Amino acid sequence: MSRRRWAHLLLAAVGLVAIGWAVIWGANPTVTCRDEVMLPGDVCTHAGDEKTQTYQERLEAAQAARPVMGTVGVLLIGFATYLWVGESAREEK
Repeated sequence: MSRRRWAHLLLAAVGLVAIGWAVIWGANPTVTCRDEVMLPGDVCTHAGDEKTQTYQERLEAAQAARPVMGTVGVLLIGFATYLWVGESAREEK
């Protein structure tokens, strides 16, 4: 198998990891504030300014990332498939 084929497979694997993150790991995120685990009701103060975020706001932000990561994963797999098919067509000539 050529280096290009391996690169296409690697790209597809990255897409699978992104989908896996969205479905498995992103489903129950650990909400943190400067490496400290937050619990419901906690508030995180941003370092250096007056802004704060609640546990719920941080959880919602993490949940909003799931469909984005899933979509990126699907697009990466689709692009890797496109490249694989294009490589196959070049090899047949």
